[in-house]
Amino acid sequence: MHPINEQCYRYFAEIVRTLKSTNQYEGVLSLIVDRIVRATGCQTCAVVLIDPETEYLHIDNAHNLSLTFCNAFRRRIATAAVGELLWTGRPVVIPDSSLTSPLAAEVQLEHPFASCICVQIAVDQQTLGYLHVDSLTPSAFGPDEVEHLQMFADIAGLALAKARLYEENLRLDRMDRETGLEKYVPFLERLRAGMGRAEEFSENFAVILLDIDNFKNTVNTYGYDTSRVLLKEMGALVKSSLRPIDAAGRYGFDEFIVMLANTGLEGGIEFANRLRLLIAAHHFTQHALASTVSIGIAAFPRNGTSPDALILTAKNALFEAQRSGRNVVFSYKSEWYARAAEREGA
Repeated sequence: MHPINEQCYRYFAEIVRTLKSTNQYEGVLSLIVDRIVRATGCQTCAVVLIDPETEYLHIDNAHNLSLTFCNAFRRRIATAAVGELLWTGRPVVIPDSSLTSPLAAEVQLEHPFASCICVQIAVDQQTLGYLHVDSLTPSAFGPDEVEHLQMFADIAGLALAKARLYEENLRLDRMDRETGLEKYVPFLERLRAGMGRAEEFSENFAVILLDIDNFKNTVNTYGYDTSRVLLKEMGALVKSSLRPIDAAGRYGFDEFIVMLANTGLEGGIEFANRLRLLIAAHHFTQHALASTVSIGIAAFPRNGTSPDALILTAKNALFEAQRSGRNVVFSYKSEWYARAAEREGA
């Protein structure tokens, strides 16, 4: 039996006890990293998080990474393997780096490795980052270890969510001031209530995720203040396109989430294309900036029968829209994971 199987369940209980006693996530992440190192004897273990202000990746807690490397580490969320991990939750598993050199180079941190696993850190289908574990020994990690490391990552996600929820409750404010839309947590409550009504009355409804395609360029070119004006005006444009029975919230740094009541997949696609064209024709801020959005769609019950399943489907559809060249609406005719299974079996 692999050492991780002999020790990790005791470590899980220890970490959960710590999580129950604090609203500060730093100590929990530190304990997670330490216990993974003890259980696996890995070379490197790191918690890599998405900075909500910039959407760049940064290292929050790590073993065997120099302070200089951690301070300098700042990577974009790409659409390659790490980007796919963050968007879809599919783990990166490298049993032997010599056989997959380009992939190994992409995920490598400070030190070369022989084997590696990266798993997503997420809560309520909102991606927070990923957990990186590597070893100098080939085949030290493989598919069998994914489940255990994912459990560590899930606890890390709960610690981060608990800390953010605590801060959110201190503000007691449902509205996001930068966009004028609902914050994600109250929007999620509204989504769950909408699903309950849809189930009771056998109705459809659609979930739409929008990502502003050129937002980082706006920040880099025009600065912080102009980017915030763009967010506010974009949020107002989205909100003005909705009916009273619909809802919109802020999903990420430059991402919005929309719920369309009593609307099927076809109706969601029609709405998304109208909104995409409306945004593309609009001029934002005092600089008359042009902007576009990429959009992913999921419909109940066609693409899922739970809030988590719908948001995950919409996330994957948004990832495909971005990968298709942006300013695109993408949807699946059936569940995304069923389509993925069909491609893998082809």
